[in-house]
Amino acid sequence: MLVAMTVLAALAGTASGPLIWWAGIAAWLAGLLLWPQLAASQQRQALFISGIGILAYGLSLARGGHPDWLLLLSQNTALLGMLAAVSFLQMLSTSEGEDDTLPRGQSALWRTALGAHLLGAVINLSAVFIIAERIGPNGKPLPQQALILERAFLAAALWSPFFAATATALTYAPGANPLGLAAKGAALASVLICIAVLDIKKSMGNNGADFVGYPMHLDALRTPAMLAILVALGHWLFPHWSALSVISLASLGYVTVISVVGHGPQVAWQSIYQHAQQRLPRMSGELVLFLSAGVFASGLRSLMETGAVWLPFSEFGAIEAAIVLLVMILLSVIGIHTVITIAMAAAWLAPLHPAPDLLALVFVQAWAIGLTVGPMSGINLAIQGRYGIPATILARGNIGYCFKAYVIAVLWLVAVDKIVR
Repeated sequence: MLVAMTVLAALAGTASGPLIWWAGIAAWLAGLLLWPQLAASQQRQALFISGIGILAYGLSLARGGHPDWLLLLSQNTALLGMLAAVSFLQMLSTSEGEDDTLPRGQSALWRTALGAHLLGAVINLSAVFIIAERIGPNGKPLPQQALILERAFLAAALWSPFFAATATALTYAPGANPLGLAAKGAALASVLICIAVLDIKKSMGNNGADFVGYPMHLDALRTPAMLAILVALGHWLFPHWSALSVISLASLGYVTVISVVGHGPQVAWQSIYQHAQQRLPRMSGELVLFLSAGVFASGLRSLMETGAVWLPFSEFGAIEAAIVLLVMILLSVIGIHTVITIAMAAAWLAPLHPAPDLLALVFVQAWAIGLTVGPMSGINLAIQGRYGIPATILARGNIGYCFKAYVIAVLWLVAVDKIVR
């Protein structure tokens, strides 16, 4: 079922692939089969999250809503497929640079943040997993390592065209200049990375001297760099394919080619089969968490669509943008994904005809900052499911960073507002 989910989800994002809900069916069947092997705490959390979503669906029906039930099969399915696809990269990462001594200290912290940011901007979450499993003891990152990786990674949402954040922002802020958004976002991202690194150094108590980082040399970067090239080519050659599908197919294709060239077809097939049989089921925590989060998000979305639209402002400038950004971040804290809050904000503010560039910047800022403190955000759930670090611990660990990043973001909004007006 997990293999079927992976393949179907990857193909669903192509121009002529199957509908995504076929992959959703496979994902739910796999979740049911893997349910007994979950820890009791994971089962309780999944039931609680799903229960809120089901309650929201009930309230939506009571208010005369018309829920889109296929969301239960499509919400987070493409992301789950990508997570499963990039897990095959573990077949290669164990053989790269095993004898290397991992760097330590402040320079290692800076290089790790920059690597997670630049590589994550192209190959998405797979960059975080590759780096995390390389620098963490026994393949599992320490909390401080996980925090810097997700902060640096999410900062790429401010400018990267390969992020869903940019596509969403440009969709809901029609007329925004993509190049202008990338330029404004990249400048802000560089500042946020500096804040993130300095915050980690301070929290470690030894000025970052004990931080174990990623060995940023050519051999260690071979797999991420090749994936970055493949994903960039995929986006260029197939612009109508979804980013997650390009990442999934590039990962699966790269692993297959390297395995066949390096070990021959028979050994390569045995390795791939063994990974699918033994390693894929280990993502049971991620799978069930994302499925339950999908029920939660789709239920809330259905409920929100039944409410009346309230216009909170008479105009939309820097002050209003700062308030909207704050509300979106707070909604992330209580578990509402930024995709939903972007759609809500766009509907509320449309009558004001806000400056598209300013509005789009607010949206990507909410993504880059809000998801760090969202216990239900994709990256926090993925790290929890894969490495066992509770999403709530990660969210709480990012509160200080979030506050500082918000202040800087507001100052940037003021500057941009003066430019676009």
